[in-house]
This record gives sequence, C-alpha cells and structure tokens, in this order.
Amino acid sequence: MNKRSMNPRIASIFLLCALLSACGSNKPAADPATDTSVTDTAPHTEAVTEDPTALSALPTADYSGHIFRVLHENQENQQVDIETAGEENGDILNDLVFRRNSLVEERYNIKIDASNADGGTVNSTIQKQVQAGLTEYDLYFHNCTVISVATGGYLYNLYDMPNMDMSNPWWDKAALDGLSVAGMAYMATGDISPTSLMISSCLTFNKTLFAEYDMELPYDMVRNGTWTIDVLAEMTKGLSRDLNGDGKMTYGDDLFAYSAWSYDQPYALFYGAGGSLSEKDANDIPHIAYDFDRITAIYDYMYQIVVENKAYYVTDSAIYPQTYSCFTNGGAFFCDAMFFKIDRYFRDMDDEFGILPNPKFDQSQEHYITCVNGAGNFIVIPNNPADAARTGMITEALAAAAYDGITPSLYDIIIKGRNTRDEDSAEMVDIIIGNRVFDPHFINNISGYNFAQNLLAKANKDVVSSLTKTQKNAEKNMQKIIDAYLENANS
Repeated sequence: MNKRSMNPRIASIFLLCALLSACGSNKPAADPATDTSVTDTAPHTEAVTEDPTALSALPTADYSGHIFRVLHENQENQQVDIETAGEENGDILNDLVFRRNSLVEERYNIKIDASNADGGTVNSTIQKQVQAGLTEYDLYFHNCTVISVATGGYLYNLYDMPNMDMSNPWWDKAALDGLSVAGMAYMATGDISPTSLMISSCLTFNKTLFAEYDMELPYDMVRNGTWTIDVLAEMTKGLSRDLNGDGKMTYGDDLFAYSAWSYDQPYALFYGAGGSLSEKDANDIPHIAYDFDRITAIYDYMYQIVVENKAYYVTDSAIYPQTYSCFTNGGAFFCDAMFFKIDRYFRDMDDEFGILPNPKFDQSQEHYITCVNGAGNFIVIPNNPADAARTGMITEALAAAAYDGITPSLYDIIIKGRNTRDEDSAEMVDIIIGNRVFDPHFINNISGYNFAQNLLAKANKDVVSSLTKTQKNAEKNMQKIIDAYLENANS
C-alpha cells in the first residue's frame, strides 16, 4: 500500500528537517581546550542525504545502552503496539513493530524492554511509581481508563515534554483536541499505536451479494461525497428477507440488510454523521452540548437502518461473535466493524467484501468521520521521569518510525491472509484513518454517552427525554474532570 498522503508526508518531513537544521542546538559550543566530556547524550541533527524519513528528520542521541522500559495493557492483545516476539516471525504487525523498535534502538543506543499487564495493574503501577518516587517504567500504553490516573495528577503534560512535538503528523490531532483540558494533554495516540488505528470504526459490505442483487458498489459515492446516512437507510430498506418464509428473521436462516453489535454500531453511525455530545470553548474547556435537532435527525436514520429495516442487531454479549459470522457466512449485505475485527473474524470469509467509511450526515459535511472508542490505546508518561529529555526523544522516535514503517502497511495488516488485494478498499482505509474523532463525552463514559445504544435496544425514539434525564449528571461528570486538571495545573 502506498504511504497515505505521500506528498504531504514527504513535504512535512522536509520542512521538519529544515526547521531542525535552522534551529540547531541551543547548547553553547564547548571549548576544545577545556571540554573533558566523553559522551554527548544531547540530541543533535544529522545531515539528510536522500529522501528523508520522519525518523531521520529527528535529532540523534547516544543514550549509552539505556533500558527503555514500557508497560502496556493487554486487552484484546493490544500489547503488540510495542511488544514483539523478539524477532521477525512472519506475522505482519509483529515484524513491522520489531523493525520499528530495532531502528529506534540502533539510532539512540537503547534497548526496549516491554511487558504487559491488565488495565487495573497498569493504573496502579503508575500511581505507585510516582508516589514512591520510582522510575521503573519510562512509558505506558493504556486505554481510556487511564483518565483516573490523569485526573489524579500522576502524569506528565505531553505539551511540556522535552523533544516531543505534538504538532507533528504522527500524533493524532483529533485525540489531542478531544482529550486536552485547558491546554493540558496527559494522553496521546497516533501512529505510535497501530492497535489504536486498528480500532477505527468502518462499514463492510458483501461484494458477492451486491453482484447477485445488481447493487452499485458504494466506492464512487464515497469519492464524490454522496455517501450519506440517508443513502444507507434507503439502500438497506427492503433488503432483509425472510428466506424460509416462517414469518421471523432468524440468524442462520434469513438474509439481513445489516449486521451490527450494539456496543459499537450506534457510536460509529452517530459520530460518522457528525454527531457530538460536547464542545470546547476558546480556553480549551469541554462542555456538555446537546443540539437536540441534529442529534434527533441523525438518530432517526439510525432507527430506520436498525429497527425499521430489520437489521441483525446483537445486544447479548454471549452471542457477540454472531454479529460477524452472520456477515461472513453470507447472511448480511452490510456489517458494522472495526479494522481489528476484520482481521479477527473475516479471514475465512469465502465471499469478497469491501471496506467503507461510515456515511456522512449529508453532502455538506466536509469529511467522513471515524469514531474511536475508549478501548483504543493512548501513551502516557509518569510525572517523574528519570530523564524527561530522553523519554521524550525516544517516544517521539517510536511514533515517527511507526509513521514511516507501520501505518503505510495498515491495509495489509487488516486483510492479512487473503490472497487478493482490493485497491478501492485500501483507498477507503486511508480516508477512514484520516479523520478520526474523540468526543470526551464518549471517551470518558460520561452519563448519557450510550443513549443511542440503549434506545435502539428498546426500539425507542425518544432521544430528547433520554438525554435530558442524564444531562445534570453528565455536566457534573465533566466538571469533575475539568476541576481535576485545573487543580493539577496549580499544584
């Protein structure tokens, strides 16, 4: 797969090289007659003699064999962001991460030592490390539950971290915009976490069924901006079929227009159509904001797709995998998914399938928007690093090297094991990861975040009543987070 947005990538890297070269080092030049230092560990730039990579554009440094220790939560095998088999073993993601790690280790003379634990242990380890004044781990990867550690004052503001530039393209600006408070960002994600990219929401469709029913493939609609939620609602209307004529729509027996898991699909469609439950003011303070007209308009289309058009809508976690087997067995035209679920559940699918972004609300919506839920990974750094400049430099390098060598192969990671390559879907993957959204209302599980999930499960359309009931609690939840961040800034 070609690197996404290749020209802007190369241009941004050349610009970064120029800026670093122009700025040089702020360190005063040493007097040769008096300088007795043996090793210079301060980052310095190197000449670029060929097309630069993001990593080559960063300063170099010699960290004298430092063991860079990382602790990663292990939900859904997400420790593969940093932890490898110790060698290349033929698994695409393992091999890409191993190469990334090796490049950084060689460039900075370090050794990466990665381990994993459950989420609760990761949070408690950060707290114990800071409380005891230890420097056991340099970097942590964790999901949204790490917000409790952030509000507790245990994390470093990444905007202040030496040698990290959060404006670089390998950091997800949408995540920073969504999760920062008053200019403080304790959590970040982007290319450094391929599993965060893999948790991006998408929509899949069965090409074989589309051909049988003489349906237009939606790729050109995506390209020309006409792939909208009303189009999806119209396409799925009348598609569900009671094949055995028993008067019931049953998994395994009948054909569904759409298959979806209730813990993912409502958020994917809602945020894809430009929905939001919060907004930021000029001071980067988040607030609960319910535009009931817009929210209701989006939800009405969601209701049509799921309830009126008879989707296979799974609400029981005991049969959760049937969401995907319904689709892979040829029992549904569309299936809500995330990239990692395509990798996990679609490998043995006989029919050909395609990948799409979730639809816009209407053609005036500027971008296709991809929902990212709180299960994705974020990097965090304890507020007492042994060497902040070293930690910042290595973390920045891991992100830049992933931007170079992992993200451009994301499509191959998603569809590994399949013998054919779908260039249209590869193009869609670039669109999907290009505009992700992190609503603090959703990521922080603030009261009312799951309104659409609950309403669809009950086939209920009373959006205003549902959100109004939880609004006061939502405002209290959000204010607690804001107060904690502001207290940290003043402590």
